[in-house]
Amino acid sequence: FRVTEAAYLIERLVTTAAPQLGIDPADLRRRNFIQPEQFPYRSATGFSYDSGDYRAALDLALEKVGYKDARAEQAQARKKGRLMGIGISSFTEVAGAGPSREYDLMGIKMFDSAELSVAPTGKAILKLGVHGQGQGHETTFAQIVAHELGIPPDDVAVHHGDTDNSPYGLGTYGSRSTPTGGAATAVACRQIVDKAKRIAAHLLEVESDDVGWVPGQFFLNSSPDRVVTIQEVAAAAYMNPPEGVEPGLDTASYYDPPQLTFPFGSYVVVVEVNAETGEWKVLRMVAVDDCGVRINPMIVDGQIAGGLAEGYAIAAMQRIDFDNQGASMGTNFEDYLVPTAWETPHFELHSTITPCPHHPLGTKGVGESPTVGSPAAFVNAVVDALSHLGVRNIDMPLTSDKVWEAIQGARG
Repeated sequence: FRVTEAAYLIERLVTTAAPQLGIDPADLRRRNFIQPEQFPYRSATGFSYDSGDYRAALDLALEKVGYKDARAEQAQARKKGRLMGIGISSFTEVAGAGPSREYDLMGIKMFDSAELSVAPTGKAILKLGVHGQGQGHETTFAQIVAHELGIPPDDVAVHHGDTDNSPYGLGTYGSRSTPTGGAATAVACRQIVDKAKRIAAHLLEVESDDVGWVPGQFFLNSSPDRVVTIQEVAAAAYMNPPEGVEPGLDTASYYDPPQLTFPFGSYVVVVEVNAETGEWKVLRMVAVDDCGVRINPMIVDGQIAGGLAEGYAIAAMQRIDFDNQGASMGTNFEDYLVPTAWETPHFELHSTITPCPHHPLGTKGVGESPTVGSPAAFVNAVVDALSHLGVRNIDMPLTSDKVWEAIQGARG
């Protein structure tokens, strides 16, 4: 995909280098992290990393897994002949494609859009350029409108995926829906508030500068108990608009992100390997993700859990092999396996929050982050379980036969 492969290579290199340098894998990562005060950070390849506190995410993951105790338990397990391993992976994802000055698809710039209309009833219709694929867009985007305008989420209808009725957009991929479409929605809401403020001033019989706003209502600065609700303003926009103000309460926003966004995280996996069969079992999997401000934490956790399940599958069972004629040998789900609830381990989910400084809501995107960071964590854990035998690498997927062969090869 791009980032997953790069993160996997980096994390395997760091984990392999740590024992050769005589440094704990966690400490080697800490020494090489970009520090919070260095952001925005310009990488050697020209990317501008927006914000981050990578050490905080790693430290939280190590704390939650009980890293020191786990290492002590590992040492005792080895004395008893048990193969226990601990794997770490710290990663940065790149999302929110993308700034039009640098990114396009066949010449079409990669901004995205939102159209927002508030009816006389105070209920809203939001039309999006991005399209949901099961991520819960209807909930997330309704929540953005509710947060910005102070109306109930149930009063927001979200429309998407209809080219006859939806505004122009570049679609949903690369964890870009909230970084682009979410930003466009927030900007559209604020444009609505700007117009609504002039109507509220008309209803309060004052100048616009004398009117204040909190989500849900406008108030008179000199007399805060004098208020008009967003619903009252919406009705007036159609029934009693002030002179010089166009009737209605609707707008469109096309958001061109100034930069990409960079969600990040750290994962720690604890496994035990069966020396006789090569099978391995996940004992603990702690995931700390930082995707900036979380609009709906439950939906974010759902996406993370799904991504971690796929990351586990990549590491454990999904093989893409080719025969001598170059034909793929993983063309069906009997060979290219999809994990079920039976195989998928339990995930312990935690978070840190580092807002994106250039996004209207501070969000960064999250959908693909777990598949970026987790494969290396699982592989690092299994290899760590066998490291004292001299095993340094096993290529994914870590099927039991590969692991067993590595153990036998190490034992001679």
